[in-house]
Order: sequence, then structure tokens, then C-alpha cells
Amino acid sequence: MTISWILVIVYTLFLFIVTPFLPDLIHFVSKYWSSASVAHFVLVVEIMISILLLSMSGWLFIFKRSKFIPFLISTSSILTITFIIYQFLPNPYEFTHLPEYGILGFLLINAIGKNTKNPYLRSLLYTVLIGTVDELYQGILPNRSCTWYDIILNAMGGILGLLIFWGIQKTEKT
Repeated sequence: MTISWILVIVYTLFLFIVTPFLPDLIHFVSKYWSSASVAHFVLVVEIMISILLLSMSGWLFIFKRSKFIPFLISTSSILTITFIIYQFLPNPYEFTHLPEYGILGFLLINAIGKNTKNPYLRSLLYTVLIGTVDELYQGILPNRSCTWYDIILNAMGGILGLLIFWGIQKTEKT
């Protein structure tokens, strides 16, 4: 087993271990920060993700022009879809699914390797499977719930991680 797969396993276990405690963490933080402050923190996380993606787009435009347009269209589409979903969410913290599963998608594609058959599709399927199992797990926990939009946000986060991996990979010369 390689270090890449160990990272995937450790990260996935971390997600599953932390899941039951997130409502308590939010409740604890809310004692010291107002709800507006916590919402602002989530907004800062969202802005940082956007800045990362814009930086990637700029870097791709300068150094890998062939990847710039597909990357920009793909990431813009994902952010637009998640923004639309976000407008209907009862919980403002749901948007954190993007970075959580973006990291998982990135770790999975790195572990699978780009020289295997359909590595991006396999990575996406594994990410969606883990995200779905995570949501089903939340459905049996007290104070948690399983929702279809969380599964979609998990998948969108996974796609985002795969896009970032794709963007930083060296372009193969044919």
C-alpha cells in the first residue's frame, strides 16, 4: 500500500470520525461567536476556495493555455450550480462540503494514478460513493440528517478536486 492510499484512508476515516461531533462543534463555537461571525467564517472559506480557483485559472492562462478555457468553464459551472443549491439550503455551513470532498477527490486521483484506466472517472465514482456512505451514516446519527443536496455537494467538491489535479498535471506531449 502506497503513502497516497494511506492518506486517502486516513482522510476518509477522519471525515467519518468527525461527522458525529460537528453539531457539537458548531454549538460550542456559537457560544463564543455570534451566528453571524460563524457565517462570516464560512464565507471566508468560500472566498478562499474562489481565490484558489481564480489563481489556478490565471496560472493556467499564463502557462497552460490549452487547459485554461476548459478549467474556467468547468469550475465556473460547479461554483454556479453549488451557489444555486446553496440558496435553498437551510444550513449555511453546507458549503463546506466542497473543500472537504475536493480534498478527497484530489487525494483519490493522486492515489489511483493517471496511468490507470479511466482514473478521473474512478476517482469521481469513489468520491461519490464515500460521500453517499457518509450521508447515509449521518442519517442514522442523532442530530444529523441525510440529504440529497449534501450528496450533490459532495460530488461537486470531488469534481472540483479532480479539476484542480487535472489543472496542475503536466500536459502530455503526443
